[in-house]
Amino acid sequence: MTKLLIVDDEDNIRHLLRVAFEDEFEVEVAVDGVEAFEKALKWSPDLIVSDIMMPKLDGYGLYRKLKARPETSSIPFVFLSAKKDVEEKVVGLEMGADDYITKPFSIKELKAKIKSILRKFDEMRDRGSLEGSLKEVDLVEVIQLIEMGRKTGMLVLETNIYTGHLYFRQGEPIYARAGKWSAIDAFFTMFSWRDGRFRFTQQPLEMNENIDVNRGQELLMEGVRLMDEMEEALRHIPSFDTELIVVSGKSIPEGEAGVLLESFRNGEVIKRVVVNSDMPPYRIYPLVADALNSGHLEVASSKSDRLEVLRRLKTSLEAQ
Repeated sequence: MTKLLIVDDEDNIRHLLRVAFEDEFEVEVAVDGVEAFEKALKWSPDLIVSDIMMPKLDGYGLYRKLKARPETSSIPFVFLSAKKDVEEKVVGLEMGADDYITKPFSIKELKAKIKSILRKFDEMRDRGSLEGSLKEVDLVEVIQLIEMGRKTGMLVLETNIYTGHLYFRQGEPIYARAGKWSAIDAFFTMFSWRDGRFRFTQQPLEMNENIDVNRGQELLMEGVRLMDEMEEALRHIPSFDTELIVVSGKSIPEGEAGVLLESFRNGEVIKRVVVNSDMPPYRIYPLVADALNSGHLEVASSKSDRLEVLRRLKTSLEAQ
């Protein structure tokens, strides 16, 4: 039976969770981080659910101690906290926790999340591989699973246009290549892929790194930030088959924004600019959204419509 360790200094919470899970799990409880650490070493739980604010050793301290030891570093970990502010949640997720759930919580939701984490982790542990659709499992989850299992191997992502490769050593990303991009640009570009398949295979690696090692969590959180920024930009951009053109009379900004605008100088569809540009997509989309918002770019048909109106007006005035 799957072993679940529940850590909380509140008697009512420990009792509630024990009763809720003991019909499906073998449950152990601990009243603080010190007791939980000792039980984790002796009992080897399959997953730990821990409160944050506790005496002797808090949840963050417990997490760090467990991750520092090889025999406990791969145990899935879920923070359970009364703190609802975003900063606290970010801290927990940046540390590498598999989820952060605030009190009061739904037992049904907590069960579903724990079962989902265990199912994905077991698949990797038992098969030594992981594969699926990017529509169903996003890249963040896949990377977290690889990191959680401290796996060494190759992750391949395939879309209709590009193929990407991301290599890991002991759960840390060390090398990335995606289409014509490499290193960090490739790593973040793959976060923008929403349609395609992924496949991770464990295998020994002999290669030079092109990503700074020991930055896995930092890169992951930056990738999530860029992904959110890109998603926001896409909400303000027309379809990829839309032709955009530079608005005349506007001064062209310097840097990447100016380089991108030159691609639309004589009119071009967004999709073709993305494919032909040396700039990765996660940087292109926000720049296009900003250019449309600032009036540096417009839909090509709208310019044609205005010219047609002016021609008709001119013809009408000449006829008078």
